[in-house]
Amino acid sequence: MPKFSQQSQLKLATCHPDLQIVCRALIKQYDFTVLEGFRAQAAQEAACARGASRLHWPHSAHNQQPSRAIDIAPYPLDWQDIRRFQEMIFRFDALAEYLRLKRKISSRFIYGGYWAGLRDWPHIEIQEETK
Repeated sequence: MPKFSQQSQLKLATCHPDLQIVCRALIKQYDFTVLEGFRAQAAQEAACARGASRLHWPHSAHNQQPSRAIDIAPYPLDWQDIRRFQEMIFRFDALAEYLRLKRKISSRFIYGGYWAGLRDWPHIEIQEETK
């Protein structure tokens, strides 16, 4: 059974509890790594500079504590294998729906791989509630 590395565990610990719950359930059936959770100001500005984010500090969901966004990737990492990213997101979404039905989480999620323009395959964030 796959398990998180110490680095993945540390990054996951910076995230919203609902993200942690889904990721801990997912790692039991699918091997992936946590690339990033909370992003401090310098890291957020570096992400903007390299084109990995369009949002400056403190406007990214990564900039909140706990982080309302996480970046994850199938392990072993192959940036060219988009199908594996899609499979990972499908599994994440199915588990999240199951956990919502069981009332273990309340959040819904947005997946960066399905955005128009910037396709951010590793990115998952908590959807803001509309009132």
